[in-house]
Amino acid sequence: MSDVYVAGVSLTPFGKDFRPIGVILADACQKALQNSHHYTLDLVPDCLVIGSMDPIGFARQTGLDSLVGIEMKLARDTEVYHVELGSATGAAAVELGKRLASSGLKVLVCFGEKMKGKLKNEDIPSQISTVIAEEERERGLGEMPAVAALASYEYMDAYKVSEKEFRNICYEMSVKYLEYGALNEYAYFRQPVTRKEYDDPEINRVIARPLTKYDCSGSYNGAGAVYLTPDPTDIKLTSVKSAFDHIKIAERKTLISMEAAVIAGRKCFAEADLNPHEIDLFELHDAFKSVPWIAAEDLALAERGEGHKFVLEEKNIKGRKVYINRSGGFLARTHPLGASGGAQLVELVWQLRGHDQYKDMFKEGFKNLNYGLWFNMSGFGNTCIVGIVERAGPTQKREGLKEENLPRSIPDEYFIYKKTPRKDRIVAATQYTSPEDEQVNVAIIQTRDGDFRIGLARDPQGLKRGKYIKWIKPEEGPFFVREGYIKGKLSDLFKLFRRPKKEK
Repeated sequence: MSDVYVAGVSLTPFGKDFRPIGVILADACQKALQNSHHYTLDLVPDCLVIGSMDPIGFARQTGLDSLVGIEMKLARDTEVYHVELGSATGAAAVELGKRLASSGLKVLVCFGEKMKGKLKNEDIPSQISTVIAEEERERGLGEMPAVAALASYEYMDAYKVSEKEFRNICYEMSVKYLEYGALNEYAYFRQPVTRKEYDDPEINRVIARPLTKYDCSGSYNGAGAVYLTPDPTDIKLTSVKSAFDHIKIAERKTLISMEAAVIAGRKCFAEADLNPHEIDLFELHDAFKSVPWIAAEDLALAERGEGHKFVLEEKNIKGRKVYINRSGGFLARTHPLGASGGAQLVELVWQLRGHDQYKDMFKEGFKNLNYGLWFNMSGFGNTCIVGIVERAGPTQKREGLKEENLPRSIPDEYFIYKKTPRKDRIVAATQYTSPEDEQVNVAIIQTRDGDFRIGLARDPQGLKRGKYIKWIKPEEGPFFVREGYIKGKLSDLFKLFRRPKKEK
């Protein structure tokens, strides 16, 4: 197996690109090959890998192999592969491309999604929610923001982060990432946000409490490409590793850690022979604000409960300065599902090369930035992919990988609800508005048997974390009320205790 190097890379501007999906992908491919002129003269790929999560559902299109191949004028016998791995599709396409290139092939990898243009805006969330298990969608966990909101509340409870502190952290992230996005010509959201705008519910409406519009990435169109070659260039694709976990949220032991991220991270660091604290640059999946906090802890970049500080302060576990989501991340660039994981790699390559805005951002210091890592996932950790790229002639030698520095599963001591409750109890809960404009009150319930279930509260007053609940006709659906909760007027309650008048 030979080493794999990155020649050319490219992105199309993310946002409202309404060209056909095949044209968008082919455009990215052509730009990547043009960019490769600087690093190799052999611009005829042996095979093409296409990453697109759902071109049928979003763009109403199949046959991407033919569309892109013909548009690119590739030889008709070129091997073409189509990869789908949920919102981790872009990184998965790169992972397959690396495997093919390590056998000596020249591989053109493209990744993209056209999420707007064919579907109505109100239909997009339900299409995205297919990364959630069908059984749990039917039980009311119908949208990804709801899952991220449940994880956010569990994180807040586990690490004693108040709702006020949570809002302040999220606001600071918005300020930083939109500032970086303003420098990125490929980002869609490039306008700064003020505290007044962030706190205004008319501008920054609640999506799934506690997450607001500015805490969630947008769904738009975009694509990118990378040309991988066994011939040396200035950037080496060192490792790309993946792992998967339960798709059902109720079968996870917690939402404040993703076991698939831990497994993929260990494999990636081991293949790269790097300790987590040696990485200089990071592009971490930030479809929702709390995701990079959890990912940083799972990848041993920060101590448990310190992920939010790592993201804001940009200091690693050894106290050294690092750079996180300097592209603006998904929050600025937006999140075309099949494109985002590959776009993270493109941004890291540009950062290592001192391309465009990064030359001014890092100035001469970019020459001492040697290692970049990206983290991409599908669903909420259904599949996690970790990749590392490095400068082909690093200025900093490897320290030598040590077992104690590798990512580890979250210890039991960090679980909020370790003991089996005497009755069914709410672990985390949130509210969101369904595409049908109905208020949904959804919760994770820990049962007296120690299992977890998804439940729907009949009334938002029932959403009190840590409170015991009782099911309403469990054979008819996942509905519950808080134990001891009585709905109605106080006068109605008094009627229960009023003595009946005697008949004359």
